[in-house]
Amino acid sequence: MSFRDKGEEIAAAYLRGKGYKILAGNYNGKGFEIDLIARKERLIAFVEVKRRKSSDFMDPLLSIGKKRKEHMIKGAKVFLLENDLYDKYDVRFDIVTIIGNKENIEHYEDAFRIEK
Repeated sequence: MSFRDKGEEIAAAYLRGKGYKILAGNYNGKGFEIDLIARKERLIAFVEVKRRKSSDFMDPLLSIGKKRKEHMIKGAKVFLLENDLYDKYDVRFDIVTIIGNKENIEHYEDAFRIEK
């Protein structure tokens, strides 16, 4: 399993522990990819997972630029429309960062939102 895939597995387990149900992993299409899509009650969170081997590298939060956010928004719209969920759930974009092992995990809820 790749370092990246293991990071997504760690993040999914972490979110499940917080009461989320994972709806999809590596959801992608033309011009977009979303690492995890999770639901908790009336909320759907589209989650970007960033894993680094150490904190010596750039802050994982700073590595998510405007273009990446646009791709996530595009993917979220496709997912919501394909699954007839648009306007049925609150939508949020989260970021989960993992530095090294799973003990160093941070969940940034509501990192940004989509305007409906």
